[in-house]
Amino acid sequence: MTTPYEVLTYLFPFVATAGAYSAQIQDRVGTHAAKDGETLFHHALSDADLTIQSFLEVALLRRYPHLSFFSEEQEHSLNAKYFLPDAELEVLLDPVDGTRSYIDNREHYQIIVTIHDRSEIVGALCYMPRRQRCYYASKGQGAFVLSQQEFEQGASGRRLTLAQREGPVLLFNAPDLQAKLSPYMSIKDLITTYSSEPGRYNSTDLIEGLALATLHRPCQAIDAGAIGFIAAEAGAIVTDFKGQAPGSYRGSAKRMVPNLVVAATPEIHALIVATLAAD
Repeated sequence: MTTPYEVLTYLFPFVATAGAYSAQIQDRVGTHAAKDGETLFHHALSDADLTIQSFLEVALLRRYPHLSFFSEEQEHSLNAKYFLPDAELEVLLDPVDGTRSYIDNREHYQIIVTIHDRSEIVGALCYMPRRQRCYYASKGQGAFVLSQQEFEQGASGRRLTLAQREGPVLLFNAPDLQAKLSPYMSIKDLITTYSSEPGRYNSTDLIEGLALATLHRPCQAIDAGAIGFIAAEAGAIVTDFKGQAPGSYRGSAKRMVPNLVVAATPEIHALIVATLAAD
């Protein structure tokens, strides 16, 4: 039986190649017509998104055609139809997480691979080409961080733990949540800080030890769900806004759950959930 760890480690060299390609063309990358979405972050689409998607689809089909597949750019895929539609394991891909930042020639973007069984996320890989590091985790095996050289060589890296006790709580496009939580904790909304404080706050800050928690509404498996899973394997608390297990992302056509809290400590998690529950 194929395991999440096998799929992730098989993909290491292919993701490394995709990352090198993305960095090589970043300052001159072509863009495509804007996608639908609430913000400029949702609209962005580049040649790198589509090329990396196709490249990793081909790599997966070589070894794992018996798995299911889902990608952020699924409607542009030439190969998604060749995977099984409802396999036990599904591979999910965000070929360039942070496409707006990527198009703007910033270093904060990542390639994310997620593995989901029929009920939950069971593996994830988050590779940061310009920052030359990779985070990955598989269910019950802990989370690890690898240097560029370790990633390219397929090494194990060092175990990741979340021990920070300082930093903001991060949101995305949620002024109502910011208003509710701000009296009790430091809040940063990534959509407003993108221009006002360029590069200072990013979606991966929790696993990089720079944030206390992240809140997502909704939460998609291909990006925030994957990062939350890696954080959970490193010791974070991950629930919905009511403190319950988030459930399966595969119940949604876009692989989403309604909301998610990812907190580095039990204390900040309890405070967030209690504050959200208050009238």
